[in-house]
Amino acid sequence: MGGPRRARVAARTPVTPWTGTYALPAAAAPVAIVVRDGTVSLGPGHASSLPVQVTVDGAHVRFVVPDRVVFDGTIRGRTLRGVVRQGSLRGTFSLRRGVSRIVELLGIYRSAAGAGVAVAEADGLPPTLLELPSGAVHGIGASLTVGARLGDTRGDGAIRVDAHGFVWQGTQYDRFPVRQQEVRVGVDAATLTLPPGRGPFPAVVMVHGSGPRTRDEFDLFTAFFALHGIAVLADDKRGVGESRGAYPGDAATTAAIDLLARDAQAEVAFLARRPRIDPRRIGLFGDSQAGWISPLAAVRDPAIGWLVSNSGPTVSVGETDEWASLAGESEAPPSGTPAAMLAAVRAQGPSGYDPASTLRRLAIPALWLYGGDDRNVPTELCVERLTALQPGHDFTWVVLPTTHTPLVLPTGLLSSLPQSPGFDPRFFPALADWLRGHNLTR
Repeated sequence: MGGPRRARVAARTPVTPWTGTYALPAAAAPVAIVVRDGTVSLGPGHASSLPVQVTVDGAHVRFVVPDRVVFDGTIRGRTLRGVVRQGSLRGTFSLRRGVSRIVELLGIYRSAAGAGVAVAEADGLPPTLLELPSGAVHGIGASLTVGARLGDTRGDGAIRVDAHGFVWQGTQYDRFPVRQQEVRVGVDAATLTLPPGRGPFPAVVMVHGSGPRTRDEFDLFTAFFALHGIAVLADDKRGVGESRGAYPGDAATTAAIDLLARDAQAEVAFLARRPRIDPRRIGLFGDSQAGWISPLAAVRDPAIGWLVSNSGPTVSVGETDEWASLAGESEAPPSGTPAAMLAAVRAQGPSGYDPASTLRRLAIPALWLYGGDDRNVPTELCVERLTALQPGHDFTWVVLPTTHTPLVLPTGLLSSLPQSPGFDPRFFPALADWLRGHNLTR
């Protein structure tokens, strides 16, 4: 017989923090992770600053991130490596002693006066601080200095982190006590964010635009909804990030729209089964290509009670593509005047997937938020179609002086994004007013 086994004891995470990445499943894109003093912080799109109980048995370390994401590793010198699993999925993680100040700062905060802010690194943007409801966005430097605009990292003070959150510009912002879980819905990996309180909460499923998008696309919107008492489910699109399945491609084919609508319906069903979710108040929020996906999901699924479409087309795929090719897609200057380009689109007429019949059958409240200078979607034509459909429907639309993104582009081109002061200041108030008017906020 061997000697007596060392008793397994609960202990705090080693004083020196551990920083690195994990991949789940093993072939997935890596996700940043920081473990420090009984907390774990995950990278963009994922849960942030979660309390974690760490079990230490000699060199073996184990901790669990909700929902049952189990990390088992071994310390060797300055590294902590091991296996991460969730259900039948298996992956790996690798950490080193050290810190990642930005990853630890990611999350949602609120001041004593009720002002909300989010720190995110969303959808290819640099680390940013979003002020709500104004929509002002500031870049954040590696040493936590803050810029005046999205692409600046200096010039507007610095963030001082404390035990409750951080201080910036003389104001204390405490972490907003959301509860977050890393969940799996069919082939999709997602983060579920619940506001504080017992619920039941209204809830929203995020629906992606075109391209191989991950859940960090929605981090700033997740903060907005959570601060308004709405639960959020944001996923990696199928075949992207940590999600499995086959990526359906960038093109808005009828088959791709149908498949992605069914993914949204599966996520709505997942939420409807959660005990803290109000199944009568589940909706969809999406941008761009989601303008075709969300209404299709909603007419097929009576569990979907509302939708919000940001720059979502209500015209056919062919009309949208023709407009985008003429208008430069915010990558190049338009090829002609808005009137001339619109005339060319009208002359071509509808082709490809057309949402007209779906929108006629859409029997739930819906809000469309458009940019008057959208160079990807023909806003004027979309509003014409909505105006014709509005009788008998609870349809609302707002047109702001922006492009395809609600972030202000000083030149109208994406190349000017670093100079952006943030969202148009009317964007979030318009969204909040509509949600409040439909009994979807606290």
